[in-house]
Amino acid sequence: MATWIWIFIILAGSLFALKIIYVLCIALVLPVTQGALYVSTSQTKISAFINAVPMRADQMLVDLGCGDGRVLRKALKRYGVRTVGYEINPLAYLKARIFSFGSSKIKIRRQNFWEADLSDADVVFCYLYPDVMKRLAAKLAADLKPGAVIVSSNFSLPGWVPSKIVKLKHSLHNDPIFIYRSQIGAPCPAGNNRIQWPLPANGGVHEKAPLIWLLNNN
Repeated sequence: MATWIWIFIILAGSLFALKIIYVLCIALVLPVTQGALYVSTSQTKISAFINAVPMRADQMLVDLGCGDGRVLRKALKRYGVRTVGYEINPLAYLKARIFSFGSSKIKIRRQNFWEADLSDADVVFCYLYPDVMKRLAAKLAADLKPGAVIVSSNFSLPGWVPSKIVKLKHSLHNDPIFIYRSQIGAPCPAGNNRIQWPLPANGGVHEKAPLIWLLNNN
């Protein structure tokens, strides 16, 4: 048999095996994900998020369902921010660990984020599924500290009013990115109700101001 035929058989067999692994990994976590598939966020959307939400190196970005960790890596590269990703899909988790190997500021946790404490997060990113957004809205309202920023790709948070909606002018990746800020109803760790994210250039803190003003002027 010709060599090229063997090469074709090996490649086809490898692709088929990878597809089977992909399907099995999705099926394995289906009871938890409730239908959400492992679909990577496009680099176009990640760049739009990174540009719209500035971060500091001492802050924490949390990605709920981080996939291969690409959002975390890009945010770290741009801002030096600390990052934590939650992922229960075995294939995605393995890829995230491999691609993020050697970075002390990227933590990948194979843990159900519904059971995680998100109170330390300064920014939360998610690209999930419409059926879970209502439950997520309740969890974020309960967990997040005042002034924390939530970024949801494609799907809005029921009951939340976005402070900004980013719409991309792209033929393929033109779904909206919703940006929210957790409401200021309790004192910040510093003991006041001032917004502490993001800090202005002089290192001070913003007084309470309209959320859209803060996002558009930092």
